[in-house]
Amino acid sequence: MLYSEILTLSRQAASGGLTPWFDRRLRAQIDQGLFATEAHLTQAQQKIIDQLAAYRVQGAVGTAVLGMSGGVDSALTAALFKAAGWRVVGFTLPIHQDPIETERGIEACAALGIEHLHLDLSPEYEAMVSALGRVDPTIGTDDSTLARTRRGNLRARLRMMTLYDQAHRLGGLVASTDNFSELGAGFWTLHGDVGDVAPIQGLLKSWEIPWLARSLGVPEKTWRAKPTDGLGIGADDEAQIGATYLEWDIMIFAIGQALQVEPKTTPDRIAELLEFAGDEHARGILQTVLGRLRSTWYKRVNPIRLDHPLMDRFDLLDQVDESLFRPEVLRR
Repeated sequence: MLYSEILTLSRQAASGGLTPWFDRRLRAQIDQGLFATEAHLTQAQQKIIDQLAAYRVQGAVGTAVLGMSGGVDSALTAALFKAAGWRVVGFTLPIHQDPIETERGIEACAALGIEHLHLDLSPEYEAMVSALGRVDPTIGTDDSTLARTRRGNLRARLRMMTLYDQAHRLGGLVASTDNFSELGAGFWTLHGDVGDVAPIQGLLKSWEIPWLARSLGVPEKTWRAKPTDGLGIGADDEAQIGATYLEWDIMIFAIGQALQVEPKTTPDRIAELLEFAGDEHARGILQTVLGRLRSTWYKRVNPIRLDHPLMDRFDLLDQVDESLFRPEVLRR
């Protein structure tokens, strides 16, 4: 049964299941087709592979580099590029990393049959923190959430700088490993996580990512591992977000459905539309989700283009690229 499989692969069953409101919503969203069935995921997997293969030919680029963090997102992304005929080079780039995570990244490279390179960036990270200490002496010692986030962003951007350098060296591109759930949660670093081609950005972290990873031969210890950011900011992903990934995904769909009923509603009114019927846990998760959306919306429209009288120049460039240069698989 799809419901049970979703609870198992999302690790929600192991954490005690869902509260009544989430349970009802998930069952309804399954019936409405918002959570992809296994048959749909099989089709989506092949479609992604076909598009990556088409881009490889049409874009005249055949090498993809990416950071292999030891998590399921990077392993699935590598597997998809590999299945589409790309040369895939996976980099383990630890910065004071848990060795278990790094080892999973190495094991995933071996299991998927992709090239692996290892570069410990801890000394470069320490040098960067030291350099910034000349303008902010507290950056290396402050244990506040803000300071930990700043240091985490430094780690992410150092890794991405390395990946882009290596992509240039190898004549390839940087594969992006972000998924739909993290995109909404803003659980990524601007200019630190998003690369050139994002094959899994439309997929749910809770259910679709682990299902596809299992389907494509990603090691079980990787797709079953509890997600972490690997940046030293806090505990695991879900603890930082304030909700499980399955709760997040269900709530995002529910908010979208509420906005279909009342497009110009307010956050307070959304709570009424969703009818929590005494499920205070679900009501609290709504506020958590709205809070993260509110604080991270700018990431999803970066870089921000202000409206002004000369904006039509962007349309001109877009038309040139669309008509003359953009690979057919990307054309509207």
